[in-house]
Amino acid sequence: MQFSIRRPKLPSSETHPEESMYKRLGVSAWLNHLNELGQVEEEYKLRKAIFFGGIDVSIRGEVWPFLLRYYSHESTSEEREALRLQKRKEYSEIQQKRLSMTPEEHRAFWRNVQFTVDKDVVRTDRNNQFFRGEDNPNVESMRRILLNYAVYNPAVGYSQGMSDLVAPILAEVLDESDTFWCFVGLMQ
Repeated sequence: MQFSIRRPKLPSSETHPEESMYKRLGVSAWLNHLNELGQVEEEYKLRKAIFFGGIDVSIRGEVWPFLLRYYSHESTSEEREALRLQKRKEYSEIQQKRLSMTPEEHRAFWRNVQFTVDKDVVRTDRNNQFFRGEDNPNVESMRRILLNYAVYNPAVGYSQGMSDLVAPILAEVLDESDTFWCFVGLMQ
């Protein structure tokens, strides 16, 4: 019963003293944290602002890769673009490794990983417009990310619920390779 009660505003006695000091991070505030090279300045202040105020929906896809350690705060815009190209190549190689398994390896992979991934992805966030509908390409993208992650990190592989972690990242970041590397950062 206690969990079904929603209180949008907590009394000040139940909040952190800095809670009301920060507004949601919007585009202009985000840009103010970037220098002329595109490096994030005052990372601690930025993280604090995000923790207490959140991030505007319009810039989540740009900010989350920093929070998930895909991009370094010290990286320049140019360095990030070079990293993206390198990571896309690496992601492609991981996928190629998965697709070029021997029949025996593929049977074991299907039994140990793919069977569970295939069951989970079709149940993940189906009420969300981004994942709704039959033959949705976003669901297929999430499936590839999870299967490729199991190849990338076989010690962890896939556990039920990982799809629920990938789904919001994919819905905000939108790019399959970038989402994969953000997920790697999250899992680390």
